[in-house]
Amino acid sequence: MKAVETKAGPESEIRALIDDWSRAMSNKDIDSILDHYAEDVISFDVPPPLQLKGRKALRTNIENWLKMFEGPISVEFKDQNIAASDDLAVLHQLARISNKNKGAESGSWVRVTVCYQKTGGRWLVTHEHASVPLPMNDGN
Repeated sequence: MKAVETKAGPESEIRALIDDWSRAMSNKDIDSILDHYAEDVISFDVPPPLQLKGRKALRTNIENWLKMFEGPISVEFKDQNIAASDDLAVLHQLARISNKNKGAESGSWVRVTVCYQKTGGRWLVTHEHASVPLPMNDGN
C-alpha cells in the first residue's frame, strides 16, 4: 500500500484509504487488506470469535470469511461519516460486501466503526467494530 498524503487534509486521506481497502477487498487481496491494519489491531467482527487481537488473528478470520465468496466481491458503503484530527480519525458507516455472482442481495448491511491512528506518517486501523442488528423479542 502506498502512503496516502494529500494537501486536502486527514478526511481526504482516510477516504483514499477506504477506496484502497475496497479495491483490495473486491480483489480478495488479503495482503493489501491487512496492510491497512496496525500490528496490534483489536477487531470485533461479525463472524466469531468475539474479539480478535492482532493482525495475525485478523488474517485468519478474513481468509476464512473470503472463502465463502464465489467469484468477484462487490463493496458498498452508505451513510459514511469521518471525524479526523492530525493523527486520529474515526469512521462510521453502513457497509455491504456481497457476492457479485449472486447479486447485491447476497450480502447484508452491517454497521461499521473504524478507528485510525497516524503513526510514522501512515494511517493504520487500530480498532474496528462491525455488527449486525439483532432483532429483539419484547416478550409480546
